Formats: sequence, C-alpha cells, structure tokens
Amino acid sequence: MPDLYRLTNIRFFYGDTLALSIPTLSITTGKITALIGPNGSGKSTLLHLLAFLEAPHEGEIRFQNQTVSARRHPDLRRRIGFLPQRPYMLRGTVADNLQLALKLRGVQKTLWPHKINKAMARLNIAHLRNQKATDLSGGELQKAALARALVTDPEVLLLDEPFSHLDQTGIQLLEPFIADYPKATGSTLIFSTHNRYQGLALADGIITLVNGECVKTPLINLFTGHTDNHTFNTGKLSITLTADITSCRHISIDPNEIVLSRQPLISSIRNQFQGRVTTITEEMGKVRITVNTGEVFQALITSEALKDLDLKLGDVVWVSFKSNSIVTF
Repeated sequence: MPDLYRLTNIRFFYGDTLALSIPTLSITTGKITALIGPNGSGKSTLLHLLAFLEAPHEGEIRFQNQTVSARRHPDLRRRIGFLPQRPYMLRGTVADNLQLALKLRGVQKTLWPHKINKAMARLNIAHLRNQKATDLSGGELQKAALARALVTDPEVLLLDEPFSHLDQTGIQLLEPFIADYPKATGSTLIFSTHNRYQGLALADGIITLVNGECVKTPLINLFTGHTDNHTFNTGKLSITLTADITSCRHISIDPNEIVLSRQPLISSIRNQFQGRVTTITEEMGKVRITVNTGEVFQALITSEALKDLDLKLGDVVWVSFKSNSIVTF
C-alpha cells in the first residue's frame, strides 16, 4: 500500500520547548494506525500536524506524495475528519451541527438528509438528532462530534483519545467501528490512545511517542535497569541482549513476540523465564496473558493458542522471547 503521509525532519516547538522531533515517519493509506504514548508525549501535536491545523516549524510533510505548504492547508483540511480530545458543538441541535459541516464543505443540500442519517446510524445516535448540543452528556457529545466528522465522508479520519469520555457500552460500540472503518469506507483512520493494549488490538500499525520522539516499541513489557556485557539487569531478571547492544537504560518487548509454553523451549532462544499466570483477558479477538516471573510480562496470543495451552489462573508457564525482539532505548 502507498504512503498517505510521509514526514521528514519534523520539529515543532511550543515557545522554546521542543514538542516533536521526528526524523522520518510514514503512514500507510487505507489502514488503521494507533498513536500511543504517555500524556505529554506529543500525540495530540502530531495529530494536529496530520490534520493540517498546524504547520511544523522545521521539516517536510508530504500527503499523497505531494509536498504540503501552509498555503494548501485550508484545502487539505476539507479532506480530513478530525475529532479533538475535547470536542465542542455549536449552538443548536445535533442535526444543525452536522448540516453546518456539510454546508461548509460545499455538499449539495439535497444530499444532507441521507448523509446525516447515515452518520448517525453508524454510531447508533439517531435518537439525538433533535437534541440540543448544549444538553449532551460527555459520551453523547463525543459520539455527536464523531458523527459530524464522519458526515462529510473524509479521506482520513483522525481521532484524538476517542475513548476518553465513553462508558463501557460506548467503548464496545466504538471499538468495532474503528476496526471495520477502512474496510467499510476505503479510507484511513488514525487514532491516539493511552491504552496500549487497545492500540495493539485495533491497529494495523503502531506509532509510539516518548518525549516527542518515535520509539520502536509499544511501551509494553517495559523495564528499567542497566547493561553489563550484553546483559540487561532489571534488578530481578537478567535478560540477554544482542551482541551489538552495549548500553541502554530501558528495554521493551512487544507482547506479540513473547512465546508461552508449558515446558522450556528446545531452541536457541536464550531468554526463557518460568512464572505463574496472574490474569487472562480478552482484547478484541486476542487474549492477553499476564505472567509473573519476578518481573511481570504481558503476552498476546490467539484464542486457539490459549485453548491448546489450556492455561488457567495460577498455572506455571514459560515466557520466551528472542534477543532481537528486544527494543532498547
């Protein structure tokens, strides 16, 4: 699939504070991409750049293989649907807000009823059509603002922490909506979340930000320690690194790279640790297993693998992962 966005040597500042520093980043068209990272890591800033609401102070953004200049921002914004972390609605009803979005995009008036009905039906909020926007609850406001972003059939849908104001019922509705969106529309969806497992479960690709920089890890199975002779010591475990790693303060292991087994593996894998299963949780079609080996590891496996392993809480299991699956920073 071609790149939808390509960012090169991006730097963005708030005053004298460097908020983003991204040497290179590509985002594929027609896929789901999740931005994950702690608060203040730069997720919202990056989304604002991708929505063409801000321009980088340094570097280049290419969109559909075309260099983006500030002069092109107004035209490009019309092709983007953006749900901010703290959405707002204008006075009037929910339908009024959706009509205004269509009017501003120059959509033919005869198409408005169909587009509004379609957007509201997709989010199961048709009952809010004539509700005053100022009377909406936090979760209702989130869904109504998302419907407003959807109503213009954007080429790219950007969602900033879309689950933050939803109850469990709302989350259970939104997760399959995100998972099905590219297939249903042929468009691209990019969302930020502080829930790393949610990002891994829903997205085709992950972008992890730490202090405004991209790191090649989902920040799961994250350990702090020190290195000695290609070994990382967490204080509880000694983890073997690849021969080219001589110094780092943090390591992370993607939960998809962890192999669980009832017995030690007969293989060249040097990182194998015995522990006990402490939690078993379903995550959007996958199963998250937590294993305490002294350090706590999280593994994502399929339901079929869980059935084959016949794991239960308290069972003894081996955690194994290759040295080249470890991300260091």
